[in-house]
Amino acid sequence: MKWCIIVNDAPFLMEFLGKLSSRFIEDGDECMLAFDNKFAEHAKTKYFPKHVQSVSKVDWCREHYDALRKDYDNLDWRPLYANFDRMEHWLWGYRESARRLSQDYQFFEYVCQTERPDAILFETPSGVAALVAYSLSLKYGIPYLGIIDSRIAERLEVRDTEYTDRRYQQTYGALRMEDISKEELQFATRFLRGFLSHDRLPSYYGTGKIRFTILGYVNHYARRLREIGRSLWRYFWARKQFHAVDFESENRLRVALRAPKTVIVRQFRIAFQKHFYGKPDLQEEFYVFPLHVQPEASTSVQAMAYSDQAAAIRNIAFTLPFPAKLYVKEHPIAVGMKPSSFYRKIQNIPNAQLIAPQESMPELIRNSQGVITLTGTVGMEAVMAGKPTYVLGNVFYEYHPLCRKPKSIDELREFIRADRRNGVPRENLKQDNIRFIVSYLRNTIPGSVPAAVADPDTNNYQQIARDLRRIAQMRKSSWR
Repeated sequence: MKWCIIVNDAPFLMEFLGKLSSRFIEDGDECMLAFDNKFAEHAKTKYFPKHVQSVSKVDWCREHYDALRKDYDNLDWRPLYANFDRMEHWLWGYRESARRLSQDYQFFEYVCQTERPDAILFETPSGVAALVAYSLSLKYGIPYLGIIDSRIAERLEVRDTEYTDRRYQQTYGALRMEDISKEELQFATRFLRGFLSHDRLPSYYGTGKIRFTILGYVNHYARRLREIGRSLWRYFWARKQFHAVDFESENRLRVALRAPKTVIVRQFRIAFQKHFYGKPDLQEEFYVFPLHVQPEASTSVQAMAYSDQAAAIRNIAFTLPFPAKLYVKEHPIAVGMKPSSFYRKIQNIPNAQLIAPQESMPELIRNSQGVITLTGTVGMEAVMAGKPTYVLGNVFYEYHPLCRKPKSIDELREFIRADRRNGVPRENLKQDNIRFIVSYLRNTIPGSVPAAVADPDTNNYQQIARDLRRIAQMRKSSWR
């Protein structure tokens, strides 16, 4: 097989893909690297085999980009939104933004047409490059394998769309309880118990370190400069040659320069925003809305229409049945990331109340009427706990029987009314949960992206390569 691996400066994933590419080559496969930006070329090349074929998007665009081209099939502006949403202030006007999008399109069109890989391997579609590459992979019939750590520890999702692997729902629909092995049943039971109690959660559920002493942050920033400073300097020294065709490196440079101010502002916010949070009254009638960390793909890609969370919360709150309240719970990782003006908007809604991140989510879910979310994993927790979940974005768990997917705020109102009027059937909840977990388990593969930088690295890259090869060939044959 010929693999096209897209390389950006994402931590962990590039180290993982580097080791995986070495395994592919050892197995007799062919690999080519498509470097997304100059910073990635400087910082991540060392993780990949030395003599592997590579092509630089920046260099290719400098030589081949056609600024006069007008025909881009069905391309729209949507892929740019994920990057737009990540920036506090968008720095480019129409011409620069159009050039960014068209450059990505022309480059990945070249990759698909000329290099003709058998599969594209990268992160799940979450930015301009990934979304454009994904859309062109569909046009040219090339499987796009988006790798992400699954909700099950030490296992990987290999998605074939922007937000899911379609095999989950297919497996669930055909799966009967008598088809489930004793080992699968035991695993599903343990997973369900640990997930709902929060005793065992995916690694990304950790709160992370959000408080620094001055000395601690100086040491942290110095260490990061040692890690990426050389790559930043190399780009900065040559940026006159590249800045017109390398938007990602430009953004990376600005983020690095802005980092000290960003952290200091966050520390002040943490200290002065505590008064916005209230205590939940579990005797009230309420629904739960878990706030998302922003910016991230879960909002800007999977729930673009609702990525203005303050506006979404306002519309949801006024949709609820009287006299229910909407408890808006902050995400532990997001403390200090939002301006006070955001919380004041929520505070001003008469039936909305902000809830502190340290409050127990299992307790809130247990006493709620249901959960309303854009794409959060809290929704998966809620349906398995027997509570209806109303998902406004696109999520992999939407095929669970207690998950509702309204297409609009008006339809959300109707779903909530129907559940209040008819009740929520829970008599088959245990079986539904087991079938749900097993359908998910069967379509993930053993492995972990962060393990690539751990000592020891527990990944079996030979097995991962074999699994990915099988999945790519299966998806290729399904299109014929």
